[in-house]
Amino acid sequence: MLALTLVITLVGIDPNAGTTGFDFLRLTPTAREAAMAGAAVGAAAGPMGFWFNPAHALSAEGPRACVGYLNYVAGVQTGSAAYSQPVGTDGDKGVGLGIVYLNSGAMKRTNERGDELGTFGVSYANLNLSGAMRLGDELSVGVGLQGLYGSIDTFFGMGLAGNIGTTYRLPVDGLSAGVAVKNVGYQLKPFQTERDPLPVGFGLGLAYQPNPALNLLLDVHKPIDNRIIVRAGVEGWVADLLALRAGYTTEGIDLKTGGGEDILAGLTTGLGFRWRGYQLDYCFIPMVELGVAHRISLAFSL
Repeated sequence: MLALTLVITLVGIDPNAGTTGFDFLRLTPTAREAAMAGAAVGAAAGPMGFWFNPAHALSAEGPRACVGYLNYVAGVQTGSAAYSQPVGTDGDKGVGLGIVYLNSGAMKRTNERGDELGTFGVSYANLNLSGAMRLGDELSVGVGLQGLYGSIDTFFGMGLAGNIGTTYRLPVDGLSAGVAVKNVGYQLKPFQTERDPLPVGFGLGLAYQPNPALNLLLDVHKPIDNRIIVRAGVEGWVADLLALRAGYTTEGIDLKTGGGEDILAGLTTGLGFRWRGYQLDYCFIPMVELGVAHRISLAFSL
């Protein structure tokens, strides 16, 4: 049951939890952004930035790829891989392709009396293809298409969803804003007989980079089935080699249990190491009584 509890918790527990299908789309797949509480609508620097806002498909200065892995307790695991590159003669367009996968591991199957009846598993996958283009010097727009697959025990479901987003450089040096609408689509194949709505979400983000060594981010999200969520993150680079990151999300309130560890709920932290064309990112997230989540990502030039 701990693994099943974790799967539910990972996608955000709230009074309406479970009212949408493919809730795993709420996960943050990259260690850098996760260390800053998932605040990335205004800016995301990495090959998988388009996952947060398809307009970020323009952020890659050249062909870049990344892989990521997340191992929770109770056997819950997620993995990700992505590739992005600029296109066009003057780099005014960009494309990105990525996949995110979740597997719960083996979970005990029981009947209403608590008798064990073997095991079952839960798995999800999301294939994302995004593209973006620059409209003038300040405005960028992007769109993305997602193919979705899920399996719960012997049942499986399939879906198709789209994302749309934009970024705009404000008339203050280093300040930009982003807007994204994600997971608008349809469950093509329900898990059983009734189709579930997808976890549509609306995001508004601000990103401020006063100098190359400092990034400040603030996001406000409104999922269709949840309250407003606020995420904030900070990143500081030392000698262009080591990054220190921290963040806070109001989603942490769902992890509180009334114990002394509640003070950690919603906090995130992590490190980054950059050398030549490689960047290794690590994220540490305390999940109060559920344990600790560790996430790692590696990005590199091709």
